[in-house]
Amino acid sequence: MGAYTMSSYRHSGDEESSTDTSESDYSSGSELERTPSEVEDSDYEAHIDLLEVTSANDEASEVETAPIFTNAVRLHTQQVSAQGKAPFGQYGLLAGDVSNGSALTTRKQDPRIFYNIAAPSSAFICGSQGSGKSHSLSCMLENCLTSSVANVLPRPLTGIVFHYDAFASDTGGSPCEAAHLSSSADVKVRVLCPPTNIGNIRRIYSRLQNVTVEELRIKESDLDTSRMLEMMAVKSTKGGMPLYLNVIVRILRDLRIHQQRTGTRFSYSLFKQELAKEELTDAQLGPLQQRLDTLESFMVKNEARAYDMFKNRKDSKLMTSSRAKGNNWAPQPGQLTIVDLSCPCVTAEAACSLFNICLHLFLEQNSQIGRVVALDEAHKYMTDSPECQALTEALLATIRLQRHLGARIIISTQEPTISPKLLDLCSVTIVHRFTSPDWLDTLKKHLAGASAFSTSADSPEDSDDDGRSYVGIQPLKLNGDDLAKDLFSKIVALRTGEALMFAPSAIIGLKSREAAQDSGKGRKIMVRLGNGVLKVRVRKRVTKDGGRSIMAN
Repeated sequence: MGAYTMSSYRHSGDEESSTDTSESDYSSGSELERTPSEVEDSDYEAHIDLLEVTSANDEASEVETAPIFTNAVRLHTQQVSAQGKAPFGQYGLLAGDVSNGSALTTRKQDPRIFYNIAAPSSAFICGSQGSGKSHSLSCMLENCLTSSVANVLPRPLTGIVFHYDAFASDTGGSPCEAAHLSSSADVKVRVLCPPTNIGNIRRIYSRLQNVTVEELRIKESDLDTSRMLEMMAVKSTKGGMPLYLNVIVRILRDLRIHQQRTGTRFSYSLFKQELAKEELTDAQLGPLQQRLDTLESFMVKNEARAYDMFKNRKDSKLMTSSRAKGNNWAPQPGQLTIVDLSCPCVTAEAACSLFNICLHLFLEQNSQIGRVVALDEAHKYMTDSPECQALTEALLATIRLQRHLGARIIISTQEPTISPKLLDLCSVTIVHRFTSPDWLDTLKKHLAGASAFSTSADSPEDSDDDGRSYVGIQPLKLNGDDLAKDLFSKIVALRTGEALMFAPSAIIGLKSREAAQDSGKGRKIMVRLGNGVLKVRVRKRVTKDGGRSIMAN
């Protein structure tokens, strides 16, 4: 009993001793410095490691994704890149810098400006008629599709151009200027046109070599719920929808549920069978038949008429020559598909709906081959109609996802007012000559280099060592006291082929790191254009130039 008591006493004493020691250590701070501090130091190092900028990797990534760069940047990246692998795998000459005057600068100050083909990007080109918009678009397409002295292109892209001319007639019309890329043997140009204008389109493009013309025919397998709604113009109906359109939406919804449960694809004939079961009046069947006829005019005929819900309809004997198969949308390197919907029977609204469907068919293909999407003379069909707004939203979604889709988007238009949202998102804006103050107001609201927040910043060479440490191109110097007036005067005075370039993420030069930062002394810093502006002259075409004005001499 006593032993037990003594033992208990000893344990009790040990505990008291341990407690006293712990309290003593705590009071001295030794325990806090040992265990919690060590844990804190470990967390600190791990957290700082996550926050630290890995300058080499981050800089390489930013350089690789820059849409525009200069020759000084290209040479520097070739020198410092690991194992001699240059970050710019595919690029092309786009323009030369003329910010310091109308003449190109000397070799000592290299004027060359390159377009990064490898990186997904978006460009917005605007300006008055004859200022050089389509020329700039064609030069960018040349860089993407055909190898030449102007570019480095080991893996050509595949491209699609949307074209619509409201002045097309039964016997006349002009080809899309991008079709002249066919003068290069490396580029295969395919034109898709309305069945109602196939003969005229063939005559128009017969003057060009290496161009094939096909009817635009959409296969049943290319249709889905969303595209049916687009082609039936359901989404474009303002206000309350007519009863028959509500019926169409309900049937498409039921078919969608059936497809999800059975794992089947959309069936146009099943859609018409379900539609035929509905008890619609003659007044409702009239506009319904009209919309179905519009839809079926661009479908493969045997699939469109697999089930005829209008038993009393008599097909015209004139409708005998139609494409038996749909178009092939599989991407091919160096192929340019031009969707030319110029036709008296096709409205601008219908053209936008069809462009929207063709855009999705083009982008849903295998992305192993780089893709370029171009809108030529977009002001001719991009209006404020609901169909055009739907196309704009599709383009905006494509630009937002351009890195994941591997897409490059180029929009050429006279008026920058067609969609200010496109100006907000595009990584490069090329402004050719125009004389409208309203257009300038649009640019001021949506471009950093033209906004009221932009000032006449010092050039990169003014920042240190009297410019001896800077190598590259200088931004255009503007009067900060009246930026808008100075900018407008320069835009109005631009010559044909000249432009102002806005590209905040463009890398225009290199500057030595300050000597105060010992660890980075001697290393070059990439200089971006930011809210600056470049005055450039777009290069000449390497393929045939089809955009020259027709004179009366």
